[in-house]
Amino acid sequence: MKKFLDKMASFLEKFMTPIAGVIAGNKHLQIISGAFMSILPLIMIGSFALILAFPFMDYTTMAETDAFYGFFKAWAMFSEGFGKHLGYLFNITLGAQGAWLSISIAYTAAKRRNLHMLNSIIVVFVSFMIVNSGLVDWNWDTAYFGGTGLFSSIIISFIAIDLYTVLSEKKIGYIKFPDSVPEVLSSSISTLVPIALIFLLMLGIRAVFGDIIGIPFPELIMSIGSKLNMAVDTVFGISLASTLSQIAWWFGIHSSAILSVVTPSLEANMLANINAYAAGTPLSALPTIVNSTFYYTYVAIGGGGATFGLVLLMLKSKSEQIRTIGKLSIVPAFFGINEPVLFGLPIVLNPMFLIPFLLSHIVNIILCYYAMSMNLVNKIVMSLSAQTPIGLAHVLGNLDFRSIILLLVVIAADIVLYYPFFKLFEKQKLQEEAELAKGSE
Repeated sequence: MKKFLDKMASFLEKFMTPIAGVIAGNKHLQIISGAFMSILPLIMIGSFALILAFPFMDYTTMAETDAFYGFFKAWAMFSEGFGKHLGYLFNITLGAQGAWLSISIAYTAAKRRNLHMLNSIIVVFVSFMIVNSGLVDWNWDTAYFGGTGLFSSIIISFIAIDLYTVLSEKKIGYIKFPDSVPEVLSSSISTLVPIALIFLLMLGIRAVFGDIIGIPFPELIMSIGSKLNMAVDTVFGISLASTLSQIAWWFGIHSSAILSVVTPSLEANMLANINAYAAGTPLSALPTIVNSTFYYTYVAIGGGGATFGLVLLMLKSKSEQIRTIGKLSIVPAFFGINEPVLFGLPIVLNPMFLIPFLLSHIVNIILCYYAMSMNLVNKIVMSLSAQTPIGLAHVLGNLDFRSIILLLVVIAADIVLYYPFFKLFEKQKLQEEAELAKGSE
């Protein structure tokens, strides 16, 4: 068994590590990952605003003697009076995720590249507005501010910030002022020509796609991106992405670096569910299953590798070392943080845990995907942080208490999967501890 695991680890190290390294080292993917993390507060606030604005159960269909009749009636009355304001909060936060993402990309890129921060944000956001928006009866057209404009936002933001980076570094079109001119004035006006060139390019993109080709740029990109969204929203698609990210994590490369490739699709699918729910679609009939909350809450239970079940095994271990690490790991695991077990047990670069570390996600994906597709539990409507506590995240994610049963089933499956490999590792550690105890006598 150990020889087989060592051979598999050697194979992955030889063929997969270079690929994972290239993906993880891509600077654009790093910026995307950081940009999404930066706007997480807006995403979560928008999600909660939407849920509060629309009660997920109609009290008029309930008997007055039902336990939650009064609760949902009060919620409905609150929604009638304040729901429109919460809906507005949703629209300007999560409903405008594409717009905020463009600003976040500009900010993240400017920090990494040492660019002028304010100019970078202005260049990117105005570029986004030129291509993704327009005027309708002298009001802003916000149709492509949210999920439908997410891919377009990313592409336009990078075109703008990359071009601004080149122009800045090479000082192309810069206006030089004498030292007597205040720095605030010179730093803003000196970039007038480069910024104007970028805006003219954006106007050209808008005109070519809207007037000549006859389809707005964000709509074209959305139609292409929707195919990727659909591919991710399958057992095979998300399992493939998950396996690649887990291989990278096993080598010590954070899984988010690889998942950044599919993060826009996960977020777009999340927004598709949110918008459908806002339009009155029942929780059981939402359009997508696989989204960001599905992956980080229902699949990666306790963190990458679904190690919560493993930590529970560690707490009962006969090995003092493993049991101690389990005690240190259990609280972080409740919040989806598993670096203590990844590097403390360890799992990283440990052939003994390679197979369950990769397969646990696939098992969880299959169990949760089909539980939702068969309407055993609701589909997900709440965008949550990966650090939302286990249990609470599962109830909030789809507003369904049946998710606790699904959670217990998935954790049990993970325990069964990890158990034989854990016992082999435990046996090895017990032998090491016995030898150390004998040597100290």
